Amino acid sequence: MNTTTTPGFHTSKKTTHTIKDIVLKGVDSLTIVTVCTTYNVVKQLNPKTNKPSKVIRQEMVAETIEPLVLNLVEITPEQLDEKRKNGTPSFVLKTNGNFYYSEIPDKINLMSFNLLGHHQCAVVNKECSRLNAASDENGGCARIRDQYERIEKYPWITTGYQTFNTKHDCFFVIDCEHYIHNPRPTFTMKEINRLKLGLAQHMWDDVETSEDVRRRVEENEKK
Repeated sequence: MNTTTTPGFHTSKKTTHTIKDIVLKGVDSLTIVTVCTTYNVVKQLNPKTNKPSKVIRQEMVAETIEPLVLNLVEITPEQLDEKRKNGTPSFVLKTNGNFYYSEIPDKINLMSFNLLGHHQCAVVNKECSRLNAASDENGGCARIRDQYERIEKYPWITTGYQTFNTKHDCFFVIDCEHYIHNPRPTFTMKEINRLKLGLAQHMWDDVETSEDVRRRVEENEKK
């Protein structure tokens, strides 16, 4: 780290690495785009110890974009099993019944990057009705029961991807033959107020209107 010192101040350089984007190009490659930013960090010197202490300002002096292209290779479930056992930080894509693989940096987090589309198990307001650990006969999903173990174990997942042996493992299901749309119900304000009153009446037998509920809440807050 380069440093300089002027009377009362100490300047050093700091570089940060931020992932800007992760792009999946078919079954060929996974590109990780990293922004490297260099700053001059100016700190005030402690008058007693003459050591850097309080940060006065931070100035950006350079910014570069570094793409890391990871080529995907077709892999068998048996080979995947070996990668899992030996602790290799890995990415695997499943599509059209085949698996495509690459080693990845162990700190990579794919959770916030939309590589192929939304995670079908839990799209907002469209959660899969099988999203529970019940038996298959009772409408559950083996993937949930197994705690999202191995994408190669589930033949009904037709498109998806997974990372394993990383600090931020993830498992995304993009297309699944077991998916059953389970839309959340919507309510009018009148229905919502009726439900609130019903809940309050379950707690307090002597309330009959919304005004009674507000009164009871205010009484409890004063206690």
